[in-house]
Amino acid sequence: DLVGAPCQSACPIGTEAWRYVAHISRGEYEDAYRAIREENPFPSVCARVCDHVCESKCRLGQSGDDPVAIRALKRFVADNVDPAIYNPFRAKDKKDEKIAVVGAGPGGLTAAHYLSLKGYSVTVFESDAKPGGMLHSCIPAYRLPSEVLDKEIDSLLDENITLVCNKSLGTDFTVNQLLDNDGYKAVFIAVGAQKGRKLQLENEDADGVLPSIEFLKAFNQEGKQLAKGHVGVVGGGNSAVDAARNALRQDGVDKVTILYRRTRGEMPAFEEEIEAAIQEGIDIKLLTTPVKVNVQDGRLTSLECVQNKVGKMDDSGRRRPVEIPNSNFTIDLDTLIVAISEQPDVNSISPDAEGGLEITKWNTIQVDENTLSSNRSGVFAGG
Repeated sequence: DLVGAPCQSACPIGTEAWRYVAHISRGEYEDAYRAIREENPFPSVCARVCDHVCESKCRLGQSGDDPVAIRALKRFVADNVDPAIYNPFRAKDKKDEKIAVVGAGPGGLTAAHYLSLKGYSVTVFESDAKPGGMLHSCIPAYRLPSEVLDKEIDSLLDENITLVCNKSLGTDFTVNQLLDNDGYKAVFIAVGAQKGRKLQLENEDADGVLPSIEFLKAFNQEGKQLAKGHVGVVGGGNSAVDAARNALRQDGVDKVTILYRRTRGEMPAFEEEIEAAIQEGIDIKLLTTPVKVNVQDGRLTSLECVQNKVGKMDDSGRRRPVEIPNSNFTIDLDTLIVAISEQPDVNSISPDAEGGLEITKWNTIQVDENTLSSNRSGVFAGG
C-alpha cells in the first residue's frame, strides 16, 4: 500500500505492469494496450528489447516461483492490438511557442510526442536518413524487425511534429541558430551514445578493427558485411552480443569469439541473448583482457590477451578482474569488433563550441536530474 506493486516500482517509467497483466487475464486486450501505452510510447519495441527488470521484482518470482512473463505478455498485446485504439488526451489550445528536438531516437521521439500532446509545434532533426536512432541502426532485425519499429514510430508522428532527416547538429545547424535565429523557444538534445570507446591499445586503428556501433550500423543501414574469418568481439554488454550474433550471420565468417574481462554472471548483456549466442555456436572467453593488437602490413593478424582472476569488489559492486602474471596468450583473428562502451559525440556542443554547454566526465551534457535542464536557459538534454 505504501510503495505500490514492486513490478511497477521497478519500471523506469512506472508502467502499471500488474494492471495490464490483470486485463490480459480477463481477455481485455484493448484495455491492456491502453494501460501499457499510457506510460510507454514504444510498447512494441520494449516488448522485444526491454531488460524487463519488472520481472526480477515480481512477487511471484520473489516467493520462489517463476515470475509472471510480463514482457512476453506485453508483446502479445502489442502484436495483436491496433495502436489506433489508444486516444491520448490532447490539449485543446495550440501553443504559440515552437520546440526543436535534436535526435529522432526513442528519447527524442518520446519528447516530441508528449510536447505535441500538450499543443506545441515540434521539429525533430535527425542526422540519419530515417528516424529510430539506435533502435533502427544498431539493434539487429532478428530482435527488432524494422516493420515493427516503423509502425510504432508512424503512430507517434502527427500534425504537430515535423521530421527533418539528414541534418546534424554542429554541421547543418547549431544550438544558437535554433534559439536565436530560427525562433525556437527551447531545444531538447537527444543525440544518443553513437560513438564507441576505444581499448587504448597499440595498433587499434589497423584495418580489421571496428567499433561495434560502426559495424552494426554498416550492416543494418547499408547491408555491408564487414566481418570475415575468425571474428573477435571485446565486451560483455548487449552491443557486444548483438555484434557477435550479427557477425555470425555474415558471409565469410568462420568463427566468432567474445572476449570479456569478468565472469559470466557479471556480463551486463541480457541473459537470454547470451544463451542464444552460445546456442548459435559463439565461443565466450571469460576473464580475458586484450593487451595488444598485432598487425602485419597495417592489418590485424592477432590479439594478445592476458588471463584474469577475480579480485575484490569495486565501486560497481562487482569483483574487480586482476591480471594473472605471465598468463599472456594470443588469438589469431581476421576481424576485431570493439564493444566495451558507447558515448555521445559532443564535439559540436562542448564548452569550446557555439553551444557553450557543460559536459560531464562521461561526455554527456550536464543536466539537472529532475528537469533535464542544462546550464543554458532553454536547452535540455536526455535520451
